[in-house]
Amino acid sequence: MKGISRFFPIFKYPLRWLTRFQEIWDGTEEEHSATVGKPIVYVMRSTSKADLSILQRAAHKRGLPDPVDPLVVNGKTYNRIMYLEELANEVSDQTVSEFHQLLTLHKDQPELDVQLIPAGVFWGRQAGEEAHAGNTMTGDLDNPGHWRKFWLVFFSGRQVLLRFSRSVSLGTMARDHGTDMRIAHKLARVARVHFVRMRHAVAGPKLSQRKELMSALINTPALKKAVSDEARGKKISEEAARKRALSYIDEIAANYNSTLIRVLDRFMAWMWNRIYNGIHVKGGDTIRRLAQQGHEVIYVPCHRSHMDYLLLSYVIYKEGLVPPHIAAGVNLNFFPVGGIFRRGGAFFIRRSFRGNKLYSSVFREYLCWLFQKGYPVEYFSEGGRSRTGRLLPPKTGMLAMTVQGMLRDQQRPVSLVPVYLGYEHIMEVATYLKELKGKDKEKESVFQILKTVAKLRNFGQGFVTFGQPINLKHHLDKVAPNWHESVTRGAQEPERPGWLNPVVGGLAEQVMQGINDSAAANSVNLTALALLSSEHHALMKEELLAQLEVYLGVLREVPYSNMMSVPEETPEELWQQALRTDKFTVDSDTMGEVVSLERMTAIAMTYYRNNILHLMVVPGIVASIIMAKKKVSVAEIAARTQAIYPSLKAELYLSHNVEDLPLWTEALAEELARQKLITLEDGVCTIAQRESAQWYRLRLLANSASETLQRYCIVLELLQQAQPIMRADLEKQSITLAERLSSIHGIDAPEFYDKKVMSTLIASLKQQGLVEINDDGQQIAAEPVGELSDQVDELIDGPVLQTIRQSVEQFVQQLKEQAEHEQKEAPKEEQKPTESNQNQ
Repeated sequence: MKGISRFFPIFKYPLRWLTRFQEIWDGTEEEHSATVGKPIVYVMRSTSKADLSILQRAAHKRGLPDPVDPLVVNGKTYNRIMYLEELANEVSDQTVSEFHQLLTLHKDQPELDVQLIPAGVFWGRQAGEEAHAGNTMTGDLDNPGHWRKFWLVFFSGRQVLLRFSRSVSLGTMARDHGTDMRIAHKLARVARVHFVRMRHAVAGPKLSQRKELMSALINTPALKKAVSDEARGKKISEEAARKRALSYIDEIAANYNSTLIRVLDRFMAWMWNRIYNGIHVKGGDTIRRLAQQGHEVIYVPCHRSHMDYLLLSYVIYKEGLVPPHIAAGVNLNFFPVGGIFRRGGAFFIRRSFRGNKLYSSVFREYLCWLFQKGYPVEYFSEGGRSRTGRLLPPKTGMLAMTVQGMLRDQQRPVSLVPVYLGYEHIMEVATYLKELKGKDKEKESVFQILKTVAKLRNFGQGFVTFGQPINLKHHLDKVAPNWHESVTRGAQEPERPGWLNPVVGGLAEQVMQGINDSAAANSVNLTALALLSSEHHALMKEELLAQLEVYLGVLREVPYSNMMSVPEETPEELWQQALRTDKFTVDSDTMGEVVSLERMTAIAMTYYRNNILHLMVVPGIVASIIMAKKKVSVAEIAARTQAIYPSLKAELYLSHNVEDLPLWTEALAEELARQKLITLEDGVCTIAQRESAQWYRLRLLANSASETLQRYCIVLELLQQAQPIMRADLEKQSITLAERLSSIHGIDAPEFYDKKVMSTLIASLKQQGLVEINDDGQQIAAEPVGELSDQVDELIDGPVLQTIRQSVEQFVQQLKEQAEHEQKEAPKEEQKPTESNQNQ
């Protein structure tokens, strides 16, 4: 067989000792199972014995046929491997002939279905450098020669990646396109392009020297103009402005080093194994497919922890793709980690560009350069780490620059990939709580890193889910059909179109919804949800397990989205996982075990609960309505939920539309009936007997939404009773009343009185037309507010509602007394002679 000599058995044993590989199957396990039972032929780039040895071991591991064994069809043998040897950028005639032979077999045997499996072997996964593309010691070049391959095996043999691509059905191709030689040529060309794209996806584009990068950027038309404008505006020489621009490039630009990436890969593998029990990854096949199709992939994750940078890059690398260039805050650019981050792909961004047009132009030009070169990019649209566990309102600057990059006549398709990052333990949570109480944010330093590393321990499990990609071109075609008119040719910076801001705002919201769609429920956040929903944050163990069963049933039978992850474990297994994190207190007595949260731990646990609050808030609303009405139709549940839903959607970035609510609430009612928490007959829900086990479980489910409803109640009561009121005063008093309610009723949740959450709620009410503005710029309640407020009030516990109403009445009374005092003082001010009158 071509490429396999009698010496191969001699070589493969030392190669086995010298090499270690990771193999990735691009298809699903179902596709793999379907492929195994069919005739298989492998397609490779290189005739290397070392590559063949890796393929042989990987095929054995996958249960695939040995590539050394020939394919036998009707007593005739064929090569099991086809090699794409490039000669003057053309596929060899022998390879085309072999493709044609296999296609022809299907002409006479329609039932035959030979599967082609492209197998790419990458040694060290180096991208190479533009200036030395022919001399770089890299295994990503075809047939590098025996001596060079020897050194590749010796130096990179412990970090080999083999990518099995999705199989190609020759039977389908023969039926759809024929079996002549023209089809064989086309198939060979497509296979060659496939490997070129695979190499780009695995190793990335060839790297530019840093000096060449700086020279290329500073000489673009956009930066030449920006330098001239800076010189003219700041009244300095063009040379001084040019030096300033170069210093900005040097401050911003990454200095990616693939050797460091390989070292970090080993370190990260050691660290994750030490501090995590496992990393659960979902959606990796999605990003591999995008990269294989030649997309510019932009990862947009949520931001929970400094671990995010490391974890996401590690996962992407393990998925067989090149790690992205990451937008990192300039606060992380300190010695010595700044240099390490920069070589790991980080580029640094200032918190604000305001007032510095030259820096803004330089950063935008660098970002466009990354897109045009084909580097994957990662940035956090929230701008900073969430201190509450909820998604923060997105910062749209990077998204706006991404869209503007499309206006530079970007040829490659661009896809935004929302990424959910979740943890059973986050090392910064205690720090977040201090910051929410007013403590200044600690400045990053080497000392802080060493102190953090010293505390590394069992962090439970981590979760990474790649959400539904957003094709930027398709999105623009839909929301701004005339966007092509704003495209500029060449490197000239395009004008900022009028449609940009609303389009970017909608895109940011869609990204945040995509992140929440990909959420992962786990042992800690589900247990936290149950305990924080209970009185005094304590449950009997049996009650806790029963409530976990309720949550799992809702999430599995009425899933929030098809991208989310739900644990497969039983409630008991989940509890044992949660218990290992040392976050819960367990006391035993003669009646059994009681699981509880200490006060400070309970406050910290709100962070983990908030990671999945959006999954459970609508089931909580449905349960609250049933608890309040005792007996209620599904239609009324849907109507009441629809009235509240727009505010929920804005606050928690829910992806469902209002029109989806009737079907959603009906499915939830059926699930609650299946769990026997209610009875459902003829579309009417009836609550279980009071104080029964089922009643209590429904109560705990309803409490998932209680704090959200209480906050809505505060704002609606204030809006009605204290109107007209300035928006700033409405926000301020809402926060004050929420703090009072928190103190009186023991609501230990920092986000309960968070300014951003209150601001989002008030903005949502205004957007719905529930808040109007009078001639003095004050907020007044629209007519429907009264009915909505009454509906919300019905869902609030009596003592809590009484506290809210009394507090609002006190505030309104204070306003009246203040107004009366001002009226009494007004005549005195008018009678008081001014200094000018006295002089006269």
